Amino acid sequence: MRSETVEHFLESLASPGPGPGGRAGAALHAAHGAALVAKAARDAEPAVPAEHADALARTRVDADELRAAALRLVVDDGAPLGPGGSSVQVIDLADRLLGLVEALRPLARRSAAVDLAAAAEAVRAAAGAARVDVEVDLAGVADPGERERLLTTIEPVDDLVLRAAKITAFVRERVLR
Repeated sequence: MRSETVEHFLESLASPGPGPGGRAGAALHAAHGAALVAKAARDAEPAVPAEHADALARTRVDADELRAAALRLVVDDGAPLGPGGSSVQVIDLADRLLGLVEALRPLARRSAAVDLAAAAEAVRAAAGAARVDVEVDLAGVADPGERERLLTTIEPVDDLVLRAAKITAFVRERVLR
């Protein structure tokens, strides 16, 4: 996947049979969101007050690390990881990414508004798709402890989706002023 073109990857997603699927798509949404967070942080660096420079640099580094982690999950789609597979990890990445978007929002340049909104929407898509994947796997899980673990994993997704929508609403309001 890392060296594929976007077009080839999308063709692979559209093809029947083995190959990347919803888990890879969810992880790719997370990677997309992380890349946009890193871009918005980089764009803000020259204009940010000195007292925020370290936090902004940390946000950029964290976003780059989360993007790399999400890309590993895209590549590993189909690897036997047990119920929930990589989707459990995507939900965690999405939550951490949204935290970075929320922290970056007051520091970002107005010109980066679309990047923040797109990052929030990509994170929302990642979490939503990952949740559905976990829910599908739940149907085949009989072990009560494993079921509880998976249910606990997906529990915060509704809040995450709402937080992402608030970021997008904030950006839209800011742009329309």
